[in-house]
Amino acid sequence: MRLPTQYSQRTPLRFNITPLIDVVFLLIIFFLVASHFVRSEQAEPVELPLAGTGEIDIENSPYRLTVTISRDGSYFIGGEPQAEAAVFVRVEEMQQTAVAAQVEPEIRIRPDRLGQHGPFRRLYEHCAKHNIRRIQFAVSSEAGH
Repeated sequence: MRLPTQYSQRTPLRFNITPLIDVVFLLIIFFLVASHFVRSEQAEPVELPLAGTGEIDIENSPYRLTVTISRDGSYFIGGEPQAEAAVFVRVEEMQQTAVAAQVEPEIRIRPDRLGQHGPFRRLYEHCAKHNIRRIQFAVSSEAGH
């Protein structure tokens, strides 16, 4: 009589890849949503002012607010139109959270080069009034235009 061995009754090793598929699917969704937000931040097309020199800004900060000012003087944040008062409130809120985190806040202004100067000046003065010193201007290079 033959005695059964312990190894002959084992089933082959199987990998369950269902959790892996779930993780990959979630990563795909995350990157799709993230790329949508990056594109929509500058969704309002404007003709940026021309500059002979400039720097490419690759640094990204959670304490940066990008404000687009269109040709007719309208404000946009994240591609959404905003009233001037709402933009000023967002600037103040960002400044308060940055100070609480002991980080210097930053405003990036994307003005239309043929736009009105009044909205730009009021935003710039509001930033100065709230002690925001890091103000960047998005420009287009003369060669790229």
